[in-house]
Amino acid sequence: MDSGSNLALTIVAGTFLSILVTTLLVVGVIVYALRRAIPPAEDPGIVELKRRLAAGEISPVEYEVRVRAIEKGDM
Repeated sequence: MDSGSNLALTIVAGTFLSILVTTLLVVGVIVYALRRAIPPAEDPGIVELKRRLAAGEISPVEYEVRVRAIEKGDM
């Protein structure tokens, strides 16, 4: 191969790598933004406890005790 072919190959490889890196960065930023924008799913047990607390079925003290138990994995 002559030096012209090597230069062309280097330019093509550099362009490909630049496009690849740019694409990965854009995808990474999009994934990061989506993960920050979407709140994590709340535990269904805690949702039910909130409903029961709002309905007056359990006391605030009982709510706290049960939430701590769910978070520890005791329930």
